[in-house]
Amino acid sequence: MRKNLIANIFVLATTIACAKATAYSNPHNWLYDTGWKLNIQAEIKDGSKVGADYHDSSSPVYVCQYMNLPGKHVNGMCYVALRGKEYGSPVFNSLLTKFDGLAWASRLHGPYKKGALPDQIRSNAVIGGSEGFDVYICKGMHGPHSVVGKFVRGHGCYYGHRGREYLLRVSEDNFSVLIDNYSGQR
Repeated sequence: MRKNLIANIFVLATTIACAKATAYSNPHNWLYDTGWKLNIQAEIKDGSKVGADYHDSSSPVYVCQYMNLPGKHVNGMCYVALRGKEYGSPVFNSLLTKFDGLAWASRLHGPYKKGALPDQIRSNAVIGGSEGFDVYICKGMHGPHSVVGKFVRGHGCYYGHRGREYLLRVSEDNFSVLIDNYSGQR
């Protein structure tokens, strides 16, 4: 009985800690920069797509959003991961920016320490969407392929590939998150 009480207190404390609002970068709130824009309506003046390396030697990967989740834009489609599956669509939002300052970096400042802070993420991480809670944009590798997905606190980077959802675990520390180093108002 006492174990259950302690477990419930831990779950409640984790939920409250994750709900705290900090200064994360949300493309939906950018005033002077483009942020999320419907891919088929994007123009050169809106800025450049945010890149994430290559899917293969000839197919660049960009950050996209479909079903309010971040994913990979490759070969005219946006692919996102949700509940064990990968979903794709030719109609999606692209993340566009006119300013420098977006970069891929480790989830935490400094080297990873095993078991340390699985719910933490940099305060300047870019929000990629929502599953009832904020998810952040992350990038990793699936074999030779660059993949983009959603960072979920305490779990890691979920991404879709060939119809399935995969997870790069926090404990493995083998993924990056998109951060916003721009010092001005976006």
